[in-house]
Amino acid sequence: MAVHMVKVAYEGAVTKALKNAEAGLTSGGAVVYEIQGVPADKTIDDVVEAVRRAGGKPKHTDHEVKWADLVA
Repeated sequence: MAVHMVKVAYEGAVTKALKNAEAGLTSGGAVVYEIQGVPADKTIDDVVEAVRRAGGKPKHTDHEVKWADLVA
């Protein structure tokens, strides 16, 4: 299982976050989510698309999102 970091910008754009990003709010108005438990066969592009399908606002606890909850 992998962990991926995804950034959701204020205007709604969803992209991969930098490797050194920390989950939570950024000073620029974006939110970084830590997606946990991602299967090994899924790429960062799959994770970004899943967050987009969730409307850019996945259900989370302290900006940590479980993959199973994201794709459910």
